Amino acid sequence: MAKVVDLKEQFIQGRVKFSIIIAVIVIVAFIIMDGLVSVPAGHAGVIFDQGRGVLENELDEGLHLKIPFWQQSTIMDVRTQEYTMSIAQGEGWKTDDDSIESRSKDGQVVWVDATILFHIDKNEADDIKRELGTERDYYTKIIRPRAREVIRAVIARYNALDLVSEKRPDIVDEMSELLEEAYKKHNIILEEVVLRNVTYSTDFANAIEEKEVARQRIKTSEYQKEQATQLKEKKIIEAEADAQSIKLKGEALRSNPEVIQLEFVNKLGPNVTWGILPDSVMPLLNVPGL
Repeated sequence: MAKVVDLKEQFIQGRVKFSIIIAVIVIVAFIIMDGLVSVPAGHAGVIFDQGRGVLENELDEGLHLKIPFWQQSTIMDVRTQEYTMSIAQGEGWKTDDDSIESRSKDGQVVWVDATILFHIDKNEADDIKRELGTERDYYTKIIRPRAREVIRAVIARYNALDLVSEKRPDIVDEMSELLEEAYKKHNIILEEVVLRNVTYSTDFANAIEEKEVARQRIKTSEYQKEQATQLKEKKIIEAEADAQSIKLKGEALRSNPEVIQLEFVNKLGPNVTWGILPDSVMPLLNVPGL
């Protein structure tokens, strides 16, 4: 009986030792894993130290060490990012209507869809983490509000129709210049402003359509008038050419009366025979035969 108890105690002790060993291995593995930081391509690592705060030196792509549990790592994307504000639901970062409502110089209300292409300064990722936070933070704190502010300000300097005219590239350039300066203060580098859809109020859109229809009618009328003028000029030229031709032909006939005789002969029927007689000979015609 004592042997059975001893064996049972040994079995229990063995299981406890095994469990402890497994727990130690798991803890060690967890510590090792927490002490490693893997930074993928196109990203930068930022370390937050419990005692010193955000450390200044960013981590480049690759595998790095940190103090387990005492330090936390944040992986920040330094590639091209986009933020879209659109009237279409689900197209941008916000699921509802996120278009930019603005008032133009001529007092018209317009709605603009825009996409902002940018990337954060890789060498200043620690400052961005310290001042703005993570991706979602600088989207809501800097990217979106600054873009809407600048786009509204620029649109206010132009008439509504300028947004869809040959002035559009100049408008986009002005937006880009102002937005680049605003983002640069926060270590965000602007790549491009894409001005997409422009929506006008219903009344203004109808007025534009009516104006375009009228313009097309005027254009069609001018085209028809031009065609009629060209046709008239063509007929005048043809008439003048015919008159000149008749004049030249008359002068030729007066200078060469034999041509009249030749024309007369050419117009005779094929069954009429003729010949040239001397001036003193009276022609005899076979009248029944004719």
